Amino acid sequence: MTAVLPRPGHGGRRRLLSLLGSILLGGCAVSTPYPRLSAPDAGGDDSVVLVLTRIVVDVDRRDEFDRQTKRVIDSMPQHPGLIGFSARRQLFGSEAWTMSVWASEEARAAFVRSSVHQRAMRQSQAAIVGVELKRLSLPRQQLPGNWAQALALLDQPEGRRSYEQ
Repeated sequence: MTAVLPRPGHGGRRRLLSLLGSILLGGCAVSTPYPRLSAPDAGGDDSVVLVLTRIVVDVDRRDEFDRQTKRVIDSMPQHPGLIGFSARRQLFGSEAWTMSVWASEEARAAFVRSSVHQRAMRQSQAAIVGVELKRLSLPRQQLPGNWAQALALLDQPEGRRSYEQ
């Protein structure tokens, strides 16, 4: 890895600390608890909608992104059709991930249209450098069992969409 250090006196202190943190702790990440999934419906249909995202954030604008992410996380239990969710982010880096599991595509779409999600997208847009998204409909037994499995699933090219600012 080649790093270009900022020149002293050019607002580089924060960038230098971020760079050093990325080098030393770039692989360190924290997450909300992995989702506990509710029991399958009595109707026997165990198909769910899994949504995985990887977001690259401008580290200089990360505070607003983190604020909006917290608002969305705090609102998650109130959304009908939510089965489970988790958010993950690098401690010293620019990546964040989300995972949510929904009872149906309609429940997922209603969440995306919700005022809290729409506001978060608008407020944090300037901080977002790029987004990868994967949405899958699959049986519950095929859901990833941990973040390592979720990230491996996100890295598979099938069904993945990428957006860059």
